[in-house]
Amino acid sequence: MAEWQDSLSIGVSEVDIQHRMLFEQFNTFVAACGRQEEEDAIYRLCWFLEAYALAHFKDEEELMQRVAFPDFEKHRAQHLAFAAEVRKLKKQLKDEGPQQSLVSAITNFMAGWLVRHVSTMDKALGKFMADGGMTTNF
Repeated sequence: MAEWQDSLSIGVSEVDIQHRMLFEQFNTFVAACGRQEEEDAIYRLCWFLEAYALAHFKDEEELMQRVAFPDFEKHRAQHLAFAAEVRKLKKQLKDEGPQQSLVSAITNFMAGWLVRHVSTMDKALGKFMADGGMTTNF
């Protein structure tokens, strides 16, 4: 599990709401794996989590471009690396089923990445917007 904490807020309400939803969807996936739900249900949750993350990244990248965020390319590169790793893990999940070791690898990767990315890269975006007085809506 990766619990949302107010300390992860970046101060941009639309982004913070989407981050909370990412954490909720991730925890739904982890809980389903823990309950050993049917493989199909677990796969659907993983697919939904991936789709939601990609939609969030698109929104966040559009925001970064609108406010001329200087670290856009570096930030986007992290999004692309995450998406590539999740695609790989999702294929492995589909091919091998929800084996405990694979589920652990998926949850450790996603939980660690989400917390690290939000607390560093996304916080930098929030700080940039706050320092520049830039606010915008999606």
